[in-house]
Amino acid sequence: MNIPDLRLAGKKVFLRILNVSDATAEYCAWLNDPEVNKFLTTQQAIISELRGYIKEKLISENTLFLGIFWNENSRHIGNIKLEPIDEEKGEAIIGILVGDKDYWGKGVATEAIGLLSSYAFRVLKLRRLGLKVIAENKAAVRVYQKCGFRIKSVDYKSVNRGGQLYDDVGMEKFYESES
Repeated sequence: MNIPDLRLAGKKVFLRILNVSDATAEYCAWLNDPEVNKFLTTQQAIISELRGYIKEKLISENTLFLGIFWNENSRHIGNIKLEPIDEEKGEAIIGILVGDKDYWGKGVATEAIGLLSSYAFRVLKLRRLGLKVIAENKAAVRVYQKCGFRIKSVDYKSVNRGGQLYDDVGMEKFYESES
């Protein structure tokens, strides 16, 4: 879902459609950092693959893929997406990565999730946002809960990362619960 002029602005960050030119060495470095990618399916990335991935998301009708940028310096510090978006059911899966560790603990994820959730409910007219998060990613679980998501399910020892099994937590938020 390519909405070229889409820009969602908050106090700390703004979100905009990610472009192929955003596939930089710095972006690649986040994805290759074991501390950042610990809970991701992608453990290694190269710029050409990132460009292909971004192109794929831009042409997808059921994906909204946005970069997270710090307001003060317009630095690309992460990504957030809705994928897949099921307009018929009125729901989507949300996912976020704050890749630049200099911005961890600064409320970036909370603000970005709030901005995109509001857009999803008010503009796209979705009724439900869902997600899956590894239980050991406690910071992410807390942020999602702070943003109004509730735990729906736990699939015990169902995710394998590097030979270790983790619990997968299903969470959801409905339009009615948005404050």
